[in-house]
Amino acid sequence: MKHWPGWLRGVVLVVAFVLIGNGLNLVMPQLMRMWTPSMDGMPDVVLWAWERPEDLRFLDPEEAGIAVLLGHIFIEGEGEPRLERRKQPLLLTPKTPLMAVVRIEAKKIDGNPLQADKVAEHLMRVFDDAVLKAVQIDFDAGEIDRAFYSMIMTRLRGALPKRVPITMTALASWCEGDRWIGGLPVDEAVPMLFRMGPDAEEIRRQLNRGEVLTEPLCRTSLGLSTDESLQVPPRWRGRVYLFHPKPWTKEAYDAALESLR
Repeated sequence: MKHWPGWLRGVVLVVAFVLIGNGLNLVMPQLMRMWTPSMDGMPDVVLWAWERPEDLRFLDPEEAGIAVLLGHIFIEGEGEPRLERRKQPLLLTPKTPLMAVVRIEAKKIDGNPLQADKVAEHLMRVFDDAVLKAVQIDFDAGEIDRAFYSMIMTRLRGALPKRVPITMTALASWCEGDRWIGGLPVDEAVPMLFRMGPDAEEIRRQLNRGEVLTEPLCRTSLGLSTDESLQVPPRWRGRVYLFHPKPWTKEAYDAALESLR
C-alpha cells in the first residue's frame, strides 16, 4: 500500500481477495458496449458509494465497479470554494475498478474564473489518475451556473491526463429539451432517472419505446436507485449506475441485479 495515493490508504481499511466459491458467480446481463473506448475501464454495472461507511468486498472486480464519493466542494457567493474530503471508510477488494466522484454544492455564487480555478485545484487534489479508471462530477447546476460549470470542466480536462475520462451526472432534462451539455469536454453524462420528477418519467417512457436520447452524451449510461424502478429499457446496451439509500449489502446488490435482468 505504500505506493497507493493517500486518499486510498485512508479509505481502504481492509483489503480482501475474492475467494473462489464465495457466492458471487452471478450471470450479468449481456450488454453490448457502445460508449467511447476511454470508458472501457469501467464495467457494465457501477455502484455509487456515498458518504457513509461502505463494505463492498463482496463485489467481483470483473462484474462491477465503484463510483466513490471522495469529497464535497462548497461555494457560496463570492467566497473561495471549500473542499471537504471523504471521512467515512470504504472497504473493497483489490483491482476493483474505481471512479472518483466529487459533489459540488453552490449557493448564489459569483461563478468567476478565479473560483473555477480554485475548484479545479481542489478536484486535482482529490483525483489521482494512478489508480482511477475515471472521474465524475456531480453538480446540479442551475441555468445561471452553466458557464461556470463549463469553465470548471475545461480546466479539469486540461489538468487531467488525456487517458482519464471525465463523466458527469445529468438532470434528465439536460438530455432532451434543455440540451446545453453537448459542448462540455466530457466522455459521458449519466441521466439521473430517480428523484428527478416528471422529466425522468418521460425519459423512461421514451427509452421504453426504443427511442434514444437527443443528447449523445446521455446515450451510454443510466443512473437508477434501488428504492425506485430498476427497469432498464428493452435492448439496453449501456452502463447502469446504481444508488442505494442505505449502506450496500450483498443481498441488496443481488436483488438489484435480479431486477436489472
